[in-house]
Amino acid sequence: MGERQYRPDIDGLRAIAILSVVLCHAGIPRLTGGFTGVDIFFVISGYLIGGHIFAEARAGRFSFLRFYQRRARRILPAFFVVTAFTLAAGMLLLSPQEAARTGREGCAAVLSASNILFWHGANYFDVRSELHPFLMTWSLGVEEQFYAVIPWLMVLLARARRGAALPAILAACAVSFIASWSLLATHPAFAFYMLPTRAWELGAGVALAVAEIAPAAWMKAMPARVAQLIVQTSAWAGLALILAPMMLLTAQSPFPGPFALPSVLGTALLIGLPSSWLNRRLLSWPPLAFVGRISYSWYLVHWPLQAFAHIEFGATPPRAVSLVLIAASFALAVLSYYFVETPFRRSRTAAAPLLLRYGAVCSALIAVCALVWLSHGIPQRFAQLAQMEAGDAPLASDECLADEESAKPDRSPRCFDAADARPAVALWGDSHAAALAPGLRALASAQGYSFIELTKASCAPLIGATHFVPSHPLLAETCVRYNHRVLDVLAATSSARIVVLNASWAGYLHRDWQDGWLVSATANARQAPNADRTRPLFAASLAASVHALKAAGKQVIVMNDIPAFDFEPLWRVRTARIPLRHVLAKGLRVPDASDPGFGLANDAPNVAAASALLETTLASLPGVSLIDLKAAFCNPGGNCAYRDGDRMLYIDNNHLSEAGARFALQSFRLPELYDTSSSGRKSAL
Repeated sequence: MGERQYRPDIDGLRAIAILSVVLCHAGIPRLTGGFTGVDIFFVISGYLIGGHIFAEARAGRFSFLRFYQRRARRILPAFFVVTAFTLAAGMLLLSPQEAARTGREGCAAVLSASNILFWHGANYFDVRSELHPFLMTWSLGVEEQFYAVIPWLMVLLARARRGAALPAILAACAVSFIASWSLLATHPAFAFYMLPTRAWELGAGVALAVAEIAPAAWMKAMPARVAQLIVQTSAWAGLALILAPMMLLTAQSPFPGPFALPSVLGTALLIGLPSSWLNRRLLSWPPLAFVGRISYSWYLVHWPLQAFAHIEFGATPPRAVSLVLIAASFALAVLSYYFVETPFRRSRTAAAPLLLRYGAVCSALIAVCALVWLSHGIPQRFAQLAQMEAGDAPLASDECLADEESAKPDRSPRCFDAADARPAVALWGDSHAAALAPGLRALASAQGYSFIELTKASCAPLIGATHFVPSHPLLAETCVRYNHRVLDVLAATSSARIVVLNASWAGYLHRDWQDGWLVSATANARQAPNADRTRPLFAASLAASVHALKAAGKQVIVMNDIPAFDFEPLWRVRTARIPLRHVLAKGLRVPDASDPGFGLANDAPNVAAASALLETTLASLPGVSLIDLKAAFCNPGGNCAYRDGDRMLYIDNNHLSEAGARFALQSFRLPELYDTSSSGRKSAL
């Protein structure tokens, strides 16, 4: 296999890939699956990099040092510039908390590990993906990890006997594809972000390069007209396979797995058919090939601009703004290509000193990112805002709050102090209950009770029902097991006199992909039920929980949820207190960018439905108290407080801060302590 000549059609493929990604991220209609452009890039990278290494290794000319020199010159200069720009913009536009998160992500990006960070960060309290300025670097992390592994594998395969390389590569691709498919059902974030489950896409390109599939190899065996018909038809089929997922898939589609196959196969077909009219004319069209040449810089530049726009607007930017950002990012990409990428790629500096210089720049960037991260976002920039943001720390670090994959209540002393002989108040619920815990803990202690926290994210304290969330498919099963274990723990704990149930009750009446849906513990969780089935299930499972607790001799208090907002309270606070952000919000006429300290609560139908179900269900259960937490926050006109002076009462649009938990319970008192041996009960409710 000789040296490959430049193929403008491959740059044409890159152009299709980058256009799909950029337009999808800008929210252009009918391109909801534009993220599959990344899969096109993966196949191209595998083909070009794997083929180049294999050719050099077969000829005995491969050098690891030269390989990493070429990769560094190709990837790092533009990456360095965009990283520096993102950090500088962050210092002007981001709050201390946002900047600290961005500094952490910058460290991971420079270390080629951002895909690992975003896999780990795909948790319940992570901010929306469009608010991460370095999110685009996850795919660079996958490719750079691929570059760390593929040279060694290709050198080994090149030394193996002829004919062994291709079967080995195809076998590895098959294993990776099976892993990608199977993990979608249990660990979708791992399947999306990590190299082992993406390797088959890169490997498809490597296999194509090693096999060097070309029409000439099989055209000789059939009439020329028939061979050409097959080539042309296959090329158009390849283009259709690439374009269809871009228009048919959505962010809710299980991905990668089988849904990534069309993009991968279509790309491989087009790369393997360079003689087709499509490749020679359409994909090699100079304007399209030019877009492909600047695609790397465009990929890097477009996302931070989109992320900062989302941060500025607190939501998806208007279509006009998105179009301006597309044009601006394209112009910046052209400048980057001519003034950053091209000059550095032509550098004649020897491999060793060049890699040392790039290593020094990487070290400097890591140091700057680490400073921003470890200093908590350089809070001196906006000291008052830094104090207001600190309210989310207790919930974010709550060891008592079980995650989506955990089925065991935490029995550590902080959550469940078995050595405390006092009567106990137990709090059972989801993350909303965990957010309320600091206030209830303080109240219990002040009234002579000990405190037990039994909380699990996205898991309501309902027996006989569970919560299925497609992005966390293990949750449904673990929620059922967790709640049964909670009942066992409470029944076995005689000191637990009072049990408080609290949850995002309205959230479980949602029936969409993002928030999931409530299903029977024995039902097919992946099928969303309609409202007529969900509401009776909610009522029956709540009654089952209360009956089980009362049978265990517990006094039950149910707390209705706090008000939620359609906006992010912290976004309002940050926009009002960061000068440049405030000026831009005024100039761009960003709606609702003021910070009065209160706002209208979310009045979606499921909120009213949840309140009605709580009232009607508990009305038939004597001895159970229902406490409405909304009363502490809202006035009769429906405006609800999200801060109290400089104290944030919320950490997002639906979770309380520690100050908010105390605020919610300021007028509430637990029942008086009573002697279980007496026949009567004293209650302050």
